[in-house]
Amino acid sequence: MIQALMEFVLGFFVECLISLFWWIILFPVVWLVSLPFILIIALFRRERYSVAVISMLASVHCFWRDSGFFLTP
Repeated sequence: MIQALMEFVLGFFVECLISLFWWIILFPVVWLVSLPFILIIALFRRERYSVAVISMLASVHCFWRDSGFFLTP
């Protein structure tokens, strides 16, 4: 019983650390890496530049949000 409780607590702690790393460190890195490409691609889109940039940045955010990164099945 105690072993199962310890496994649950430690597993939860590890999952929190990985999630924290995922959202705090990797998310801004993905935005910063994709930003120059988005700004260049937006120049060649047919819609207004600001609308194109906003929509492409939103697509990066939606991809990241909908990626479904959860350690639990």
